[in-house]
Amino acid sequence: MAKYILQEMNDVRNSGKRAIYPKMVADQTLTTQEFIDELQKHLRTVDKGVLTGVMCGIAETLASLLSRGCNVTLDNIGTFSTSLKFLDEKPTEILDEDDSMLYRRVGVKDLNFKTSPDMLYKLQMNTKFERMTKGARVLRKNLYTLEQRIGNALAVIDRKGHITLGEYAEVNNLSRTSASKELAQISSNPDLPICYQGQPPHRIWIRRL
Repeated sequence: MAKYILQEMNDVRNSGKRAIYPKMVADQTLTTQEFIDELQKHLRTVDKGVLTGVMCGIAETLASLLSRGCNVTLDNIGTFSTSLKFLDEKPTEILDEDDSMLYRRVGVKDLNFKTSPDMLYKLQMNTKFERMTKGARVLRKNLYTLEQRIGNALAVIDRKGHITLGEYAEVNNLSRTSASKELAQISSNPDLPICYQGQPPHRIWIRRL
């Protein structure tokens, strides 16, 4: 069952109003191999090596088609398209009616994805929600620097041998999503003193030897 919280928005206009919105709490982020393991549960007769090859082929084909200016629609999934940005530092406003904007450099900014109506319908019909906490959660402020957050984590690790995602989020005043992203960055850097053991959702973080 998917979990959610009520998140309070920042009052950037100082209106005094406390607007809230529902926010999904990600259980975990699957790697490609973990996704393939799940995919094989639906395609039991297909070898994992074949599925891995197909996944790589899809990525390469998407990149090739999008780089040629194509949009790609995959039935029951959605449509992929490319967004652009200027690569030069020239003005983005038209200052002169005769300005034909010659010699502008553009590049790829991001990949857009628009879900298909069928996928959206399946999500709406099949997803069941459980609320994690009472009340609304206020956006958290960074109380510590990265170095301090690592130090807070090491204090827990030295005391009990490891730290969990929830513990890292709690001692550093972070959301679980922010904590998960930061732990992934920390553990992938061999110069930092924390690495992980195990696989989601049972992964723990320990002091790097």
